[in-house]
Amino acid sequence: MNKLLLIAALFCLATAQTVQECPTDGSVLECVIQDSPVCGIRSLTNGKQIKETFANYCAACNVGKVEYTVSGKCESYPAQAQFCSPAQSNAEICTMIYDPQCGYFNQQVNCLVPPCNIDQYNRCKTCSTQNVLYTIKGKCPSH
Repeated sequence: MNKLLLIAALFCLATAQTVQECPTDGSVLECVIQDSPVCGIRSLTNGKQIKETFANYCAACNVGKVEYTVSGKCESYPAQAQFCSPAQSNAEICTMIYDPQCGYFNQQVNCLVPPCNIDQYNRCKTCSTQNVLYTIKGKCPSH
């Protein structure tokens, strides 16, 4: 039963994993009425994230408090997921501070045995690994 739930959850995530950065110049986007739910992400100074589901990318970014969006409803991801921002995904240099993180890959990575994840020694290293969508603090669960 647990395997069936895990497969269903991974299928849902596999269909919804595009990250889009919101404009930072204060411009207002012209939105069309389109129901394509996104999870809007805003990072706090303490490293936590505020996540809120919006009807679409345009609606999320026009609020002005969302930095980037991830396709799909926030509720379709684990509550403890910390999404990798576009800037974190492009980091070239990371500290060597040990703070284990489990990184979960986006749908571009096909795994033979789900879940598709990787252990890294800190969040920066995890997010800068190609195709990692989000992290969860601690080591990855064993299969």
